[in-house]
Amino acid sequence: MPARKTSPLRRRRSNQNLFGFVLLAAAIVVSSIIFSRTGEEQVRAEIVNGTPVVGQFDTVNIPVPYEPVTAGTILHDVKFQLVAFPRHQVPKGAVFDIEPYRSSMAIAPLPANLPIFAKNLSVNPSASNPVIERIPEGMRAITVKVDATGAVEGWASSGAIVDVLLVTGEGTNVIAEKVKILSAARSVNPIQNSSSKSVPSTVTLLVSQEQALAITTATPMGKVAFALRSLGDEGRWAERRYHKDRLSGKPATSEEHRITGYARIEGATPKRFALSGGKWIPTEVEPKPLIQRGE
Repeated sequence: MPARKTSPLRRRRSNQNLFGFVLLAAAIVVSSIIFSRTGEEQVRAEIVNGTPVVGQFDTVNIPVPYEPVTAGTILHDVKFQLVAFPRHQVPKGAVFDIEPYRSSMAIAPLPANLPIFAKNLSVNPSASNPVIERIPEGMRAITVKVDATGAVEGWASSGAIVDVLLVTGEGTNVIAEKVKILSAARSVNPIQNSSSKSVPSTVTLLVSQEQALAITTATPMGKVAFALRSLGDEGRWAERRYHKDRLSGKPATSEEHRITGYARIEGATPKRFALSGGKWIPTEVEPKPLIQRGE
């Protein structure tokens, strides 16, 4: 049987079909590769995490007292710790380095865990005395002994205004009015609340020169006590002397009222004392001379 011959046209079409299939297969392979790479890149992009950027304040270490510090304390004896504060929140005038102030004294109470200020420190060792710095020119500071009764149960503390009384066996006399207390038991800090447990045994008073003479003269004569005033009270005592006989209604004898001596202390406000019954008693008027019988 004779062999079948393939026509050139049919061979050409067969080759074209084969070439088309090859191109299609190649396109499918290329597309698969491209899609695979694109998918991998997308997956990798989703799992990549960058480092977060968080805004932070610029901080600085500030020395602060570990515990509250009372006025009059030398900073050398104070325990400090460093606390980080945002720089923009540090108050103006705060101390950044405590070492130059170690020999200074606190002239005001210093709270714990807060910056301290140079204006609250006495950098001059010769003037590092919280009492001296509170004495105006021409005034004086004297110290008297007191007890719980005389110190008004301890409420007569630094900053309080009191009247000074002399209590004797004969009665009570007002010897100084409107006197400011500078310190109590060596503390210049006022009482903060009612939890104070101690009553001072000594109190330092800010007085005029005349009041200093009157108080120191009267102290050996009896017991010194205070009458606490309100800060706005400018009144004076209606009576400055009270005799013990007024409590019982017994009239004082003429001998008890007899004036046997008189003393006057010169000054801006003269002080007068009359000697009666062997005691010097403050008086507002100058007694008249005694008239002897037969004159």
